[in-house]
Amino acid sequence: MLKEINTKASKKIDLIDTATINIFFLLIVVFAYGELEKESMNFFILLSVMIGIIISYYTNITFAILCSIVFDFLYASTYIFLNITKSEPIKLNVYFWMIIVPVLMIIFAYKGKLTKDIQIENYKLKQENREMVMIDKETGLRNAQSFFDELQGFMNINKRYGLIVYLMLVKIKYDDTLLRIIGRAKYDKTIKVLSKAIDGMLRMEDKKYLLREQNMFGIIFLTQNNDGEIVKSRLKNIIKETKFEEELINKIKIEVLVGLVQYDKDQVNSAIEFFEIAQKDMEYDV
Repeated sequence: MLKEINTKASKKIDLIDTATINIFFLLIVVFAYGELEKESMNFFILLSVMIGIIISYYTNITFAILCSIVFDFLYASTYIFLNITKSEPIKLNVYFWMIIVPVLMIIFAYKGKLTKDIQIENYKLKQENREMVMIDKETGLRNAQSFFDELQGFMNINKRYGLIVYLMLVKIKYDDTLLRIIGRAKYDKTIKVLSKAIDGMLRMEDKKYLLREQNMFGIIFLTQNNDGEIVKSRLKNIIKETKFEEELINKIKIEVLVGLVQYDKDQVNSAIEFFEIAQKDMEYDV
């Protein structure tokens, strides 16, 4: 639907550009053969036209129409006054400007509106595409879009089958400081290496996520025993042993904060609440 709207708007812009080129060609012809250059007033009006169409482009059609009405009223009133008081004839160029100025201002205002509409629609389309993508393209892990939906699914499994569900959140310690030291590009490479290390230590049936907005990893896994702390300890050891491409990062010796929570259907009512409890547990991991 958005693509269809964009196509229609693009065609309208093409038509407007064509009409504008023809109008400016008409202005050149009129100036060349209509002897408008002999009157300095015409150059002043042409300058006003250029300023007016720029303002119209960045405002709206209503403003363009209002300015056009004001211009025509003042411009026509001036020549009518001169005609009455000094008997100066009203030349053709007066009618010419009274038509051209409003037309150009309204055309450019409409083009500005179409351009803004296309930009808004493209932004919405990109947002929708981003929300529909379930896999982080850099790491191959699932992203936040699918995290909460699947977390709720695991909570339902616990209620139905009684299997123990753990939620583990993993975050680089002092990640803001690390980002400032090594920069975004190297930080993203570090996240990629960590994602491979985390993915390698977990089972195929465990769910791994990269929550980019929160700068953390999310892990959901099922067990029949209370061995969540064992998994947490093993994950921390593996990350300590992980080698990175950048020697500076190896010297820094990256540590992680881990929040681990076992799902309790009597205390947790929603996936968001489950997530927030795991975040709070992470605060106590030192």
